[in-house]
Amino acid sequence: MTKIVSVAGIAIGLAGFAFIGRTLFSHWAEVKESYSTLQAANLLGSVALGLAALLVIGSQWTALLAGKGHHAPWRKGMAWYFSGNLGKYVPGGIWAIVGRAEMAVRGGIPRGDAYTATALSMATTYLGSAVAICIGSIAAWTYPVVGVLGALGLSIGFILFSNKPLRVFTLKLASKVTKRDFTMIHPRQLLVLTFSHVPAWILISLSTSVTASAFGLQIGLLQMLFISSASWLAGFVVVGVPGGIGVREAVFTALCTSVVGAPVALSLAIASRVVFITVDLLGTLVSHLFARRQ
Repeated sequence: MTKIVSVAGIAIGLAGFAFIGRTLFSHWAEVKESYSTLQAANLLGSVALGLAALLVIGSQWTALLAGKGHHAPWRKGMAWYFSGNLGKYVPGGIWAIVGRAEMAVRGGIPRGDAYTATALSMATTYLGSAVAICIGSIAAWTYPVVGVLGALGLSIGFILFSNKPLRVFTLKLASKVTKRDFTMIHPRQLLVLTFSHVPAWILISLSTSVTASAFGLQIGLLQMLFISSASWLAGFVVVGVPGGIGVREAVFTALCTSVVGAPVALSLAIASRVVFITVDLLGTLVSHLFARRQ
């Protein structure tokens, strides 16, 4: 089953690349022109905002490790986070979790707690993105049906999760099937963790808006909150595509085309990808320098 999911993810990723390639080919003159007017200095602001966004996510993850009673200093936690985060660029999907968790294990965190905290961090990060999609969609009135249906789905899901007998039954079933004991996060903590990640998505959207300004574009923050969060979530959900490459850009281009046109939308999607690869690499370098000083 895992192989089937991975193959399906790779197929979707290739379809994303095909979409990008076709758009590049059919609009090459316009894409080339949009990059000729790029103001590179603006991208420094994009990188700074992207770093701030990942610091929010990494800080929440480090707090989860410390909350389990382990020694997880913030500087070292950031070094574990950024280094492990590079695992998302390895094909297979699972390496995003493995990379971060194993860095924590190398830092002295028990493996079980490291993986539990990492899985919970990633789940609430992308639940936060779903909340951001709903906020951006409804507030900017961009595909409002998506926002309304998403908010309804999230509300129903939380109500079901808050039902104690249902949670107990789910835990017993999981323990019986896997022969392991499981615990489940309290609904209130899940809610707090989810909404505490929303500021990270606002910062990611601000970063992308600043990248857009490098092309001379002005895209509203709420509209970008919907577009960016939706494209990142799509890239995460599709398993087997390293870093969601191809999928994120395809979804971003499709959603942004109605705002700025296909050529500029694709140019912006690619530029944003370069910005966040830079953020990942720069964050890894700087966090390790600070961790060594500690």
